[in-house]
Amino acid sequence: MTRYTGFQDTLFFDGGEFTAPGVTSDVLTYENNYFSTSDYTLVATVTNINTEVVVRLEGSIDGTLFGPLISNCITKNGTYVYNITGSPVKYVRARFFSETGGTDAVVRLSFAAR
Repeated sequence: MTRYTGFQDTLFFDGGEFTAPGVTSDVLTYENNYFSTSDYTLVATVTNINTEVVVRLEGSIDGTLFGPLISNCITKNGTYVYNITGSPVKYVRARFFSETGGTDAVVRLSFAAR
């Protein structure tokens, strides 16, 4: 098997399910001459919601200090898609930020970077 060394267009990451607030691993979204991203899509699927959950897509330039690129409150079960364009960062991660009204929610997070 050979590794493709040309420029890559889109990265996809499945962060899995969370039953309590937590964060995915950091994903490198920039590598010189290999890939560079500035458009991001966060997909959040929520089940067993009590009142509200907050989901975020966070970005970082240095891999240490992260801030929200996307932050949304969800009040009903379902799958939600959010996006942001023109915000280049070097690392991205998804976060189940908070939950109110109970502790039953299950949140599945994934994202794409281009």
